Amino acid sequence: MSTSVAIAVITFRRPALLHALLTSLQAQELPEDSDHAVRIVVVDNDADGTAAAVIGTFAQARYPIESVVEPEPGIPFAREKSVELCWNDDALIFVDDDEVAPPGWLATLLHAWETSGADVVTGPVKGNLPPGAPAWNHYSDVHDSTGRHTTGEELRKAYTNNTLVSRRVYHSVTPAFHPAFRYTGSSDLHFFLRVHRAGFRIVWCEEAWIAEEVPATRTTLRWLVRRAFRSGSGDTISRLLIRPGAVSYLLVLAYASARVVSAIGFALAGLLLGRKTHLLKAVRRFFSGVGSLAGIVGINHDEYRERHGAEHWSDGGEPVPGDLAGGAGAESPRLADRRR
Repeated sequence: MSTSVAIAVITFRRPALLHALLTSLQAQELPEDSDHAVRIVVVDNDADGTAAAVIGTFAQARYPIESVVEPEPGIPFAREKSVELCWNDDALIFVDDDEVAPPGWLATLLHAWETSGADVVTGPVKGNLPPGAPAWNHYSDVHDSTGRHTTGEELRKAYTNNTLVSRRVYHSVTPAFHPAFRYTGSSDLHFFLRVHRAGFRIVWCEEAWIAEEVPATRTTLRWLVRRAFRSGSGDTISRLLIRPGAVSYLLVLAYASARVVSAIGFALAGLLLGRKTHLLKAVRRFFSGVGSLAGIVGINHDEYRERHGAEHWSDGGEPVPGDLAGGAGAESPRLADRRR
């Protein structure tokens, strides 16, 4: 029997980017002796179903495309719908709708999964910067995760921007994506932290990289500060949801404080040695630490309430309605978890 593999994409009113991604996925070639049955699942988080026009252009496709609409706004709901649709597949590959897969990406990722025996395989993302991007973007690793790990290295977490997940994982760790992260991001971090805690192996594959189109709005220092804050807060809220209690609060407080102190160290080293990379790390670590502290009381930044780059890509882009009960905005992580 063949091994069924689903590539899951969630999207919201970004037709040009979605078309580029699907084109790159349809161009993926597998070895002649491959026994993988590959399909693509697109979850449109727009109640108007605007992605249908793009998907309709791939009627004669190498890999079949299934498309559904998830009308409930928010990344966790769209991701959870992906898991539901791919429940019977042997493996589920998450990619973002602003990415483009280079030739050989799929074959490399599948080979790493089969040879490593890992439950989760994740790879780096290379950002394609827009013309005129500020200089710091070129020497910072904020848009390029290549080189952070070596192939085969085991990790404690992963994200859904370039990751293969075995069926046994999402059958065990369920529901996968928490509504507390409706607009803030980090629902994938929360999921993979739980995956690691459940004893599943997460392995890095440096060769299975994927490209990402970086809009101009994500090349500013203002965005960098907000992203660092949001990442720190999301990390804290994720950990407190997984393991609530006084001990977890103390551990998070110690971690956040260490981030702030290390930021000061990087800043001093950057000034003394004249290294801009150290100064950038100082900025990211400082605001990540501040975000971690803010996460203790449930404060986060709704980064995805209004999509970045919508005007740049001429793809529309409007604020998405939300409500506190559904997980939007600042709230206590215990309130966000309805089971508690």
